[in-house]
Amino acid sequence: MASQTSHSTGRRRLARASLAIVTSSALLLSACGFGGGGEDDAADGGLQPGDYTVASAEGVTDSVVVTGKIEPVRQINITSAVQSEVKNVAVKAGDRVKAEQFLVAMDTEQLERQLEVQQKQQANAQADAQAQAEQAQAQLDALRASINNGTHPGIRAAQAQVDQAQAAYNAVAGGAGPRLVNRGLAAAEQVAGKLSSHGNATAKPGAPKPQAPAPIPAPAPGAPAPGSQEAAVEQLLGGGGGGAPAASKEEAYAALQNAQAELEAARAQAAQERDQLKAQAEAAWRQAETAQLGDGDGTLEYQVQEGTVYSPIAGLITDVAVHEGDIPQGKLLTVADDSRLVIRAEVRESDVPNISTGDRVEFTSTATGKKKYKGKVTRIAPAANEDGAPSMPGMQAGGGGGSQGSSEVTFPVEIEITGNKEGLLLGGSARAEIVTAEAKDALNVPLDAVYEDGDAKKVLVLATDGDEATSGKVEERTVKTGASNDVDIAVTGGDLKAGDIVVNWPDEYRERIGETVSINDPGFSADKVREARDSDGKKEQ
Repeated sequence: MASQTSHSTGRRRLARASLAIVTSSALLLSACGFGGGGEDDAADGGLQPGDYTVASAEGVTDSVVVTGKIEPVRQINITSAVQSEVKNVAVKAGDRVKAEQFLVAMDTEQLERQLEVQQKQQANAQADAQAQAEQAQAQLDALRASINNGTHPGIRAAQAQVDQAQAAYNAVAGGAGPRLVNRGLAAAEQVAGKLSSHGNATAKPGAPKPQAPAPIPAPAPGAPAPGSQEAAVEQLLGGGGGGAPAASKEEAYAALQNAQAELEAARAQAAQERDQLKAQAEAAWRQAETAQLGDGDGTLEYQVQEGTVYSPIAGLITDVAVHEGDIPQGKLLTVADDSRLVIRAEVRESDVPNISTGDRVEFTSTATGKKKYKGKVTRIAPAANEDGAPSMPGMQAGGGGGSQGSSEVTFPVEIEITGNKEGLLLGGSARAEIVTAEAKDALNVPLDAVYEDGDAKKVLVLATDGDEATSGKVEERTVKTGASNDVDIAVTGGDLKAGDIVVNWPDEYRERIGETVSINDPGFSADKVREARDSDGKKEQ
């Protein structure tokens, strides 16, 4: 698929080459004395076949020839991760499909059952996580309420101790005897009663009631009842008829401070319990959220979805690799987007500088014969093909004809087919000419016929008296040139006209300018001269 340089005037090369061979042979024979009138022909120096060209407005193009394959602009191999039996194949090779059209169905019954079990397990896990979160939140709310309304057991007991200690301290500090003590006791009882009534009022309905205390033995006559506020104060004061000395003011104050410290410790303990329950509740809610979001890894859902295959694009089914009952191991089918066709080919490294994106392309295909199609270069790879392109066998140095061949650096190019595409086959071979230089309708003369004279470019022509004349004077014409290739060059301006007879080898006749030279070519036809002039005149009109 390597490229080669070519030209639109290639059809004339063989003719010119043949004429050159004939001319060389004729000159060789004349030099050796063969043929009639050899000395006269040499002296006359007439133009032999291949020595002249009739200038015509054929235009000149230079091109790079490449061979490649006709391919769709994109092609997708459809595969499936489902390792199950094919139930239905709805298309065949050659069918045209639309995007999202149904193509193949796989047996997914077992996968669907597995998915159903998985979904039930996930639902149960989500429900359990939700229940645990709600339970943890309820425990946290109950603890917060008991702390706020004073019914927390630890705080409540510590508060009662503070109240008793405060009453005892007040009794000792007052120094007013039983009267002041009774006032302190009354105040303590009032505070304890408020705490008790507040706790009962804020307790949740249905909360378990505390069990009744065990019976207390009847107190001795005249002594305070055990567990009463008076007994507690008496105990703190060291009374009770036991003969122990009454507590001093300092001891009562120390007992009060100790009770207050115990209350703060109880509150801190309750706060710690609250923080622990809060952390547990938050963790439970996070776990519940994760359970709600966790729908498995999606493998089963994906496989069930993959069990029904749809076309990702509109195009042509080029290959169906499975049949009903098969268990596919890879590709199912291939769909090609043939809305645009391209030719993918390789260009030799030496030709890359001569081509560019947007260059016009003409090509033929093996399937359509000589019918010409059009295209344009849309992509030139910035890097060479890693594998290279193998050259034709037998082209190595020395002409040994080895079968291994050699490799040369090539660059991938992409040619978009424009215009008519009728008859082109996907995967078919094509021979394309990338036009790198072009001068349409310009006069076409041999590249060797143009020579430089100072800053000017010139050609030699045979000026005849008429179209039928077979001789004329050698004259010089100044020309302006345009596109060229290895064989021809375009004359875009100057003194040369269509139908002029141009000398192909000016170096041999520059010393004979002004002399009369004849055309010694049996194949010369005046009709070619008239045809060249007439065709140029029609283009000007």
